[in-house]
Amino acid sequence: MKSFKKMVINLHLRSKLIIAFTAIIMASFLAIGGGLSWLFIHSNRDMLLDAAVKNNQQITKNIDTALQPLLSLSMYPVLDPQIYQIMEKDYSGLAYPLYERQNDFDIVNSKIRNNFFLYSTLIDSVLIYQSKNHMVVGRSNLEYMNHSYFENNFSNETYIKEILQKNGLYVAVGIHPDRLFSPKSDPVVSIGRAIINPYSKEQLGLILMNIDVNQLKELWSDIQFTENTKFYLVDDQKKIIYSQKYEELGKNAESVIGKDFTYITGQKKETKENQESYLISASSKISNWQAVTIIPKHELFQNLSFVIKIIIIMMLAFLLLSIFLSYYIATTITKPLSILEEKMKQVSQGNLDVTIGIHEGEIGKIGKTIDRMLTELRELIQRIYKEEEEKRKLEILALQSQIRPHFMYNTINVIKWMAKIQGASGIEEALSAFSAVIRFTAKTENELVTINEEVEFTMNYTKILDFRYFNKFEVSFEVDPQVREYKTLKFLLQPLVENSIFHAFDNIEHKGKVLIRIYEESDHLVMLVSDNGRGISETEKEKAEGVDKLNSIGIKNIRKRIQLHFGERYGLSITAQESSGTIAKIEVPIIK
Repeated sequence: MKSFKKMVINLHLRSKLIIAFTAIIMASFLAIGGGLSWLFIHSNRDMLLDAAVKNNQQITKNIDTALQPLLSLSMYPVLDPQIYQIMEKDYSGLAYPLYERQNDFDIVNSKIRNNFFLYSTLIDSVLIYQSKNHMVVGRSNLEYMNHSYFENNFSNETYIKEILQKNGLYVAVGIHPDRLFSPKSDPVVSIGRAIINPYSKEQLGLILMNIDVNQLKELWSDIQFTENTKFYLVDDQKKIIYSQKYEELGKNAESVIGKDFTYITGQKKETKENQESYLISASSKISNWQAVTIIPKHELFQNLSFVIKIIIIMMLAFLLLSIFLSYYIATTITKPLSILEEKMKQVSQGNLDVTIGIHEGEIGKIGKTIDRMLTELRELIQRIYKEEEEKRKLEILALQSQIRPHFMYNTINVIKWMAKIQGASGIEEALSAFSAVIRFTAKTENELVTINEEVEFTMNYTKILDFRYFNKFEVSFEVDPQVREYKTLKFLLQPLVENSIFHAFDNIEHKGKVLIRIYEESDHLVMLVSDNGRGISETEKEKAEGVDKLNSIGIKNIRKRIQLHFGERYGLSITAQESSGTIAKIEVPIIK
């Protein structure tokens, strides 16, 4: 294994490229061949499945179209005055009830023969039943009627009760044996509707139109998508209405089709897949009957062998061509790669002023990218150098500012204790505040302090100024408790407060007020310093600098320090108009 690896490493670049290109092209051809086979299989599958879905939908549409005239015919007894009057008759109070019944029976039968069978060839038999006298007032089949069944069982049938319960709405009855008109109780499906008095809502009876299930085959062509494709029609009771096998009629759909069968309603469609077959369903809107097609999987893919052979032959031919192209491409790529290698050696030795100088082909794109990268790298090094130089200068400036604060801090402490001994409490308080300011200024171990420390420093600083400008101004703080332990740069608030006291309150008649608010907003920390002073002009904004000779930290210094430490996204902004006060807003990142 090691010797093989060493041999591969020592191969010439051109040989490596030829081997790599050949391997990649072979892999590509295998992927393409597999992809084409997969695409062919799935496109044929999808085409057949789509055809089966459309066929099922067309069958359900044909069923709805064929049943629509029957729905209209089921309203005939209500719309025909003679039949409607017969339905309301009470024969028990008539002088000749048998004569009247026979006469009415002939009238209704004549209307059935002359009207119903002209509008639909699906109708096998028609029955008009009167509830009041429990009698048949009209029927299409005059040759045979099971009177015993009619007297004892007809009105107790579940579908008869359902028709009467619907109060005049049509009912599509699924498969059931015709025990009334068929001596052999042949299976039929039916359309029924209760006959209702439109004024009193009284049930007068019902009309029942039977359809022989064998007649349903006229509504579709038996399309065989494959040799063993099966087609079923299932009613709303999940029973088989139609099957190629007569013995399956009337059986429960799950026992015939399998557990994958799901009853759906409302003109929906559904396709299911298991290990052996595809099950496609579509539902009728009028009858809620469901067309189901089952296509065996293995039969969908029998015609693929020829196509797959063609794909293999094409792959072999393209493979030979790819080896030749690999040799040519490898030779073309080697020369510019050698140039690129030499240039990159110079870069690795520290020469960043190298220019690749290749502009053609893919290597040219790489060369342009490297040239651009080297340019950005040189600019980045220069920018970092400048930023570090500027930071170094600021640090030197900060260190220089610490010399006097240490000396003054020790001296002030001596004076403070002398004031305390002599009982000068005002002087002691002022010196304590000034001592705290000097102590904070003298801290050099870290540029970051907590918000608490920055606020305390600012309070001590304003307390000193209050002794100097007695009752000229007042400073208030609104600090969110949640941000007090966050960290920030030192000396951000003091220069802004100083500018408000020394400049904003100069020559004003009212008492100066400074409000310092610190809170968290989105993903950054906001510090607002606002005053009610005279404001500053746009020119003054640019020229504003701190006047504290101890630390020399002004507005420009604040901006620069924030941007150097946190980036261009953060900084200081001043909003002010003459005679309207000033608002200084500092935005820095949250540092916990």
